Amino acid sequence: MDAGCDDDTVTGGAGNDFIVGAEGSDLIDGGDGNDTIYAGLTPNYPDALNIPDATDLVQDNGMDTVHGGAGNDVIYGGDDDDALYGDAGNDYIDGGIDEDTISGGTGNDTILGGQGADLLSGDDDRDTFVVSTAEAGAGDFVDGGEGGDDFDVLDLTGAGPVNIIYANDNPENGTVQFLDTDGNVVGTLDFVNIENVITDGGDGIVEGTDGADLIDYSYTGDPEGDMIDHNDALLAGEAPNDDIVVAGAGNDTIYAGAGDDDIYAGAGNDVAHGGDQNDIIRGEDGNDTLFGEGGRDTLEGGAGDDSLSGGYDEDSLSGGTGNDTLDGGDARDTLEGGAGNDSILGGEGDDLLSGNEGNDTLDGGTGQDTIYAGANDDVASGGEGDDRLYGEDGNDYLTGGQGQDSLDGGAGDDTLIGGDGVDTLFGGQDSDTFIVTSANDGNHDLVDGDEDADGSDWDVLDLSGVGQGNFNIIYSTPDHENGTVQFLDSWGNVTGSMNFANIEQIVPCFTPGTLIATPKGERLVEELQVGDRVITRDNGIQEIRWVGRRDLNRAELIAAPHLRPVMIRAGSLGNGLPERDMLVSPNHRMLVANERTSLYFEEHEVLVSAKHLVDNRGVMAVETLGTSYLHFMFDRHEVVLGNGAWTESFQPGDQTLGAMGNAQRNEIFEIFPELKTETGIEAYGAARKTLKRHEAKLLLG
Repeated sequence: MDAGCDDDTVTGGAGNDFIVGAEGSDLIDGGDGNDTIYAGLTPNYPDALNIPDATDLVQDNGMDTVHGGAGNDVIYGGDDDDALYGDAGNDYIDGGIDEDTISGGTGNDTILGGQGADLLSGDDDRDTFVVSTAEAGAGDFVDGGEGGDDFDVLDLTGAGPVNIIYANDNPENGTVQFLDTDGNVVGTLDFVNIENVITDGGDGIVEGTDGADLIDYSYTGDPEGDMIDHNDALLAGEAPNDDIVVAGAGNDTIYAGAGDDDIYAGAGNDVAHGGDQNDIIRGEDGNDTLFGEGGRDTLEGGAGDDSLSGGYDEDSLSGGTGNDTLDGGDARDTLEGGAGNDSILGGEGDDLLSGNEGNDTLDGGTGQDTIYAGANDDVASGGEGDDRLYGEDGNDYLTGGQGQDSLDGGAGDDTLIGGDGVDTLFGGQDSDTFIVTSANDGNHDLVDGDEDADGSDWDVLDLSGVGQGNFNIIYSTPDHENGTVQFLDSWGNVTGSMNFANIEQIVPCFTPGTLIATPKGERLVEELQVGDRVITRDNGIQEIRWVGRRDLNRAELIAAPHLRPVMIRAGSLGNGLPERDMLVSPNHRMLVANERTSLYFEEHEVLVSAKHLVDNRGVMAVETLGTSYLHFMFDRHEVVLGNGAWTESFQPGDQTLGAMGNAQRNEIFEIFPELKTETGIEAYGAARKTLKRHEAKLLLG
């Protein structure tokens, strides 16, 4: 149908119509059906097209006003300044030449402004704005609109080189700069409410520079134009917002945003945020701070002193080299410290913590955690829940916390505290200390110090936290290394118990009345003071550097019978020695020399604890109303004369120092500060080989 000239009214009616408005101000109603409508041929008179519901194709020259109406419409504005309205439906609208005003309406519309400074609005739902050339986009204003299932795209793939400047307060707003081949700006386009901008030439990897970059949704520094969360999906297997970020050198800040992202932070002290999905973040070199946030994330600190926070969901954190801080956050996490002195917190959930190398601090947090402290001297706490702690190598400090915990010290001189609940404590190799902080903590616990293959370990059960008179010890073996601790109330009633095995206590000292040989003759041990000179077997006359004393009353000895003194009768060691009866602590060591020392131990002389001499010709543990144990110490461990028999001076060690009160221990540390370290304790070695119980039996027959 050709309306010809003048002002016409055309009604297409039902069916697929072909309508040409020709010249004049025409009112054209395509009616139902898939219609093709030309509104007019000249731009001299305005035309109005009203297409209520059909799926129509409309095209013309002139200053046209077009309403697509309901349905999926195709509208061509042609030349001049057109006003085009897609209304309802998924419309395709091309403004053509000159300055057009286009509104997509509801539905998922595709809008091309064409040449000229156009005003484009997508309105509701998911709209796509296509800029075919830089000339077509220059001067345009694009509003994606809000409402419905809104996600709007600005497609610049045909526009050539561009630079995008995002608004600081909203990454959905910004300006597109169109560039020539020399990088000069030849035009601009402003946009608002655009969720995704697509550019031409990207390789799918967002690359940083060697400087301090802020790489987020607004970052435009990638050489190929790749950007964060811009729906590119350029790499196989990647979802639209799955980004790969290679930040490069410099102290970078990275926000990967939505999607399953891979971040390579590069050299420098970087800060990286993964977002809500399942991200992989690698800090690489430098002191990095990594946040997994939502999703099941994998965080790798790399070299440097890094801080890793898993956030929500089940995360995997690896510190790498350096002194790292790891926090698993919520859910069941796997945390590995790597080399260095790391601080590891499991947080909520049933976590797996591994310290690996270095002096690490590990805390399981809530949940049923498994902790492997690793090599070196570590501090590990299970926190709440039924936890399993393994000290492995090194001198470790393990605390079970609340719940029914299992602690295994492993190799090294470890300290184990079960805490609340029914706990199982196993010392493992070497000399370990088990601390019971209260009767409630120790009740129903099982403690096993273990025995080294060569019998050289020395394990201590510390009940000082229970309080004097609040426990009773029942030994089940003659060597007093196995038995049961009974916890008592204030009336002496048994309120609970704990079992122990392979436990030894070291408290080496003399008792008052022992005569010590000095250059001025024998003197009572209780009269010796710092600065007094004493005769030693190995190093002549030596000055005393420290003296100490521990008094035990009858109640304390009843509660701790393993501390009862040992009586060594005159002559019981052979050759008339000692010259007089002497009373010593059970762990005080005497010098023994006979033909068997060389035969069995290749040593002319050895040291043997008094408790291992019991039942040997007049050596016995005795009941007393109370006793006092006295210590004196030289610059090194010495062999001195007590009541005419060669015996030892005080030798500090992890266990002996741990059994002391704080005041005495601090006194020793002031005089010998090197004893605060393992190296210092090792340097203060024993003057002779010390025999274990089974070795002493072999020696004495």
